[in-house]
Amino acid sequence: MDKYYPIMLDVCEKKCIVIGGGKVAERKVISLLTCGAKVKVISLKHTNRLKELQLEKKIELIERSYTVGDIKGNFLAFIATNQGKVNEICIEEARNEGVLVNVIDNPCECDFVVPSVIRRGDLQVTISTNGKSPMLSKKIREELEEIFGEEYTEFISALGDLRKIALKEIDDIHIRRNIFKRIVYSDLLKRYKDGEIKDIQKSVMKLYQNMIKDIDIL
Repeated sequence: MDKYYPIMLDVCEKKCIVIGGGKVAERKVISLLTCGAKVKVISLKHTNRLKELQLEKKIELIERSYTVGDIKGNFLAFIATNQGKVNEICIEEARNEGVLVNVIDNPCECDFVVPSVIRRGDLQVTISTNGKSPMLSKKIREELEEIFGEEYTEFISALGDLRKIALKEIDDIHIRRNIFKRIVYSDLLKRYKDGEIKDIQKSVMKLYQNMIKDIDIL
């Protein structure tokens, strides 16, 4: 494997299984739940948080060791055990069943790796080193978190609402593109971050409406 192909997967309402119940497994479970997956965990031992998620009916937790057949029918499988033989059997089953598999700390056996992620509402920035150095991915993520602050959450939400309106009101794709470009490249986000603007939603709409008045020159 030279490079992973970058892709965003829709796991909403899809069955995903995690074999293992430690802290790493817990993190994988929480990330899957965040994206709306139906998560099953199989592990004889598990963290307190995983038990809480079971009691909250957010996951299915089966308190036993993995057996052949557990992976069948799932969309994704995360293998998070420290038992080499168990991992090998899980990988074999996943391959036979056509289930995408991620083996913790063994990128050579992974069909995919999970990048380090910055989430700001609907904005997601992912960082990957092709499995070479997760720690470097983490460091870069921490640096980018300083650049992409929480203000992006509201800004991208405002842009999403505007896009729906513009698609209905403006037929010409070139004019729409010009409007989107001028708003995205404007100083609105900086002014919002600096506290000069209190309501980014209203400010985006006001700028849009002003441009609509001059639509003939766009």
